[in-house]
Amino acid sequence: MKKKMLFTAAGAALAIMTGGAALAQGWPAKPITLVVPYTAGGSADAIGRRLGDVLRKEANATVIVENKPGAGASVGTDFVARAQPDGATLLLASTSPLTIFPHLAKTNYDPMKDLTPVASVAVAPVAIVATKALPVKDFAGLIDYAKSHPDGVRYGTPGQGTVAHIGMAALTTQTGTKMLHVPYRGNSQALTDGLGGVVELLVVNTDVVLPHVASGALKPLAVMAPERLAAWPDVPTMAELKLPQAQYYSNFGIFAPANLPPAVAGPLQAALAKAVASAEFQDLLAKSYLQPGTASGDAFVKQVQAEYANNARIIKEGNIKAE
Repeated sequence: MKKKMLFTAAGAALAIMTGGAALAQGWPAKPITLVVPYTAGGSADAIGRRLGDVLRKEANATVIVENKPGAGASVGTDFVARAQPDGATLLLASTSPLTIFPHLAKTNYDPMKDLTPVASVAVAPVAIVATKALPVKDFAGLIDYAKSHPDGVRYGTPGQGTVAHIGMAALTTQTGTKMLHVPYRGNSQALTDGLGGVVELLVVNTDVVLPHVASGALKPLAVMAPERLAAWPDVPTMAELKLPQAQYYSNFGIFAPANLPPAVAGPLQAALAKAVASAEFQDLLAKSYLQPGTASGDAFVKQVQAEYANNARIIKEGNIKAE
């Protein structure tokens, strides 16, 4: 059977029913492999392993968490895209392998046809923080300074084509500013230079900079997440700053292969809803400074679609290339 266009419905009609006794057995009919397309350690791995633990209880199933890193998370994503749509192989990843990476490099999977977005489970906020090299007090001061010093503000991110990079590309376009991107290989390298004043701004995951903000070494100017950070109740979001299109963050979700039958989609979504609401998973969010997932079912499908289209525009307008 040829693959059909995925993003058409949700809930019971989340995907097109396919034949075969194995796909009609409901979910879970066999052990579940939860693929994390990143190396062990880090937010995605922690989310995947805690979610796996909770799903074992909620679904009364065997859940194996397997790391398959490589090529901007596309290796693990492609593995899941090629799997049988029986709910036994799932992907725990940010939306980036679907909405950013395919615009920068060729992938073996079609991000809009070969995967089913099932539910967002957690958000890792991205923050814009000033280093000692930037003489401003707030976000308005940053914009004023950047306008009077074209390319005089260097912002460090975890890398080329990351959520932080694309978000800042959107922000500079919307504010009419010119800032110089300095890509690093991960948050830790960017943080080291930021603390040393090598760059004026850091645009990184909030958990990386929290202790340095608490010590006064760095100053938060804005968060690019849907909500304010509990640790920084006075630091505004992009939406509050009238820059909703610069609202960027790592949105971690569960994805399945295309053509997921309703007999699988329904129980899977129900189990995920219970899992993310559990005390164990909520404890992880609180301790890791993560925020709740953004949507599930149709709403999450539409978010991924919109993100894919918006990133395509930003990457083209900014002439952003892969490293």
